[in-house]
Amino acid sequence: MPFDKLYVKIKCTVCDGTRVHQSSGHHDPMNIFKWKDCPYCDRNGHYLIEAGEYALLEYFAQLDDEERERLLQQIAAV
Repeated sequence: MPFDKLYVKIKCTVCDGTRVHQSSGHHDPMNIFKWKDCPYCDRNGHYLIEAGEYALLEYFAQLDDEERERLLQQIAAV
């Protein structure tokens, strides 16, 4: 199955990557069995979003010339 989208892992915007959800509906200190972790992100405080064209250009712009050339050669080989 071919890939039709590229995703970028970013810091969770709901909990700011801390995994502590600040909403009163999820954090109840009187009820220890109620879940307190952020329901939107993974264990590292990240989640995936679809990468846009600007994100790819920004990534390539931050690479040094040698690494950029290596990636372009790998892309051309596919």
